[in-house]
Amino acid sequence: MPEPIRAELERYHQLIDALALLAQNSHEVDAVVQAVHEQAQKLFPAQITLLALQQPDGDWLWEMYEGQQRHTQSLPFYPEGIVERVLHGEALSVPHIYTYLKEHSLRARRILQDNTVVLDIEPEDERELLYQPVPSMLYVPLEVKGKRVGVLSVQSYEAGAFDETDLQFLQLLAQHVSIALENAALREELKQLTRTDALTGLLNRRAFDHDAFIALTTAQHEERPLNLAILDVHRFKQINDEFGHQAGDAVLATVGQILTQALPAPHAAFRLGGDEFALLVWGTPARLSELTIRLTHALRVASWPLGVGPICLHSGWAQWPEEGLDEWLSLADTRMYQAKRRRIEGRQVDWGLDFGENSPEELSQ
Repeated sequence: MPEPIRAELERYHQLIDALALLAQNSHEVDAVVQAVHEQAQKLFPAQITLLALQQPDGDWLWEMYEGQQRHTQSLPFYPEGIVERVLHGEALSVPHIYTYLKEHSLRARRILQDNTVVLDIEPEDERELLYQPVPSMLYVPLEVKGKRVGVLSVQSYEAGAFDETDLQFLQLLAQHVSIALENAALREELKQLTRTDALTGLLNRRAFDHDAFIALTTAQHEERPLNLAILDVHRFKQINDEFGHQAGDAVLATVGQILTQALPAPHAAFRLGGDEFALLVWGTPARLSELTIRLTHALRVASWPLGVGPICLHSGWAQWPEEGLDEWLSLADTRMYQAKRRRIEGRQVDWGLDFGENSPEELSQ
């Protein structure tokens, strides 16, 4: 077999291997990025791989590998940029970037090895001269479900490093990168659905079991204060009986909205099931007390179904214990039921969070 044909067949075999590895690593975008770079190094005479993905706000997220060094940067969208032209146009082979930019009045960016971003590369730019020039580039658009979502590029330190066959191979690779990105996005969406309560939009019990264990382990390892609060809705069964399950669902959905708005990351709110909720709040008990004030006000002014509300949430609170997650959850749950019994006995607040006698302020003194 003639040597050129043998080399071409070998390269096709490498491409098949690359596509198989992409399929195996399509479980998350991060794995796709790494797999693309690893396979591009085998398929092309390139030192740099760029995966540029357009974000919902229109700007870019650049994932770039140069050698074994990875750079991640958010960059602005330039209508006159070379990456933008490929996004809305055709695949492109650039044998010498500086000549190409002058001939076509385009702009190009580069991430340097110290993670500095050059927004307009020029041959006389001193920053560019400090590092290895990258004159030779291939660009191909990425398309998912008929929509252009990004650009894949391989780049070389040598001028004229790529030929027409390289561009064709990159286009083939890009098709499968697009499929891998779509699969990764679907997996992320499915993962999120399995962690989310449909009625309230909060994280669900499955997410709580996972996230609470990780948070507790982090708190113990880093010796950071972490609070758990267990909540349920006062007289929720009565609300369902008197006003119907539609009203009950509206109450739960409103509580979910209030908790979502009141607990920005890294704090988190969960619906454990029925009318029971959980909060993970980082910081001292004073932080939880501040949150209680905000939630009490939000519960007071919220829009509830006619005849229902304001709503009170029985609440039990605990800081992380030495024992473990089960003991932590049990302590907060016990205190929540103590607050419920106290309310039944007639000692109550009219709305908001009712911790009974086990408020964060009292237990932290």
